[in-house]
Amino acid sequence: MQRIILAAIIAVGLSAPAEAASGSPEAATKAFYDAYLVQHVRGIPDASARAHFTPLISPALDKLLADADAAEKEHFERTKNQEPPLVEGDAFSSLFEGATSYKLGECSVKAATATCDVHLSYAEDKDAKPTGWVDQAVLAKRGEGWVLDDIVFGATWDFGNHGRMQDLLRQVPKDANP
Repeated sequence: MQRIILAAIIAVGLSAPAEAASGSPEAATKAFYDAYLVQHVRGIPDASARAHFTPLISPALDKLLADADAAEKEHFERTKNQEPPLVEGDAFSSLFEGATSYKLGECSVKAATATCDVHLSYAEDKDAKPTGWVDQAVLAKRGEGWVLDDIVFGATWDFGNHGRMQDLLRQVPKDANP
């Protein structure tokens, strides 16, 4: 009986990422940003936080996040926590504070890649005027569904994230080992 239960647990665990891939770019983008708003991770997510995103992101993005997390830990140990993290603030959006809400914009599909505009906003509290911007979710086809592969930051201000999330994540291990 224990073998059957263990086999069932393993089967569910192995199939979960494939089943979590959403059938459309819109559904995949919504699933990712819904998880993002719940997790509201600062900096690079650790393994525990990353587990919430793993079924929703590409293996390549997951590996970049894991490598960046390892580099952050190495940096923490090397500096004896006397320096700030290499990535402070939100790594998943243009704004340091992150987003408190989003609205899905248009999506376009070209073969096995899709791009969706995501209208994000941040409000410190319900009475505050929100700050708004548009990032682009880049999705990859995975099996019959879609997963997030990258984010193109849409910051138009000086201290926001610029460029692409994958590029930001690739830089973290380089910064950890000056």
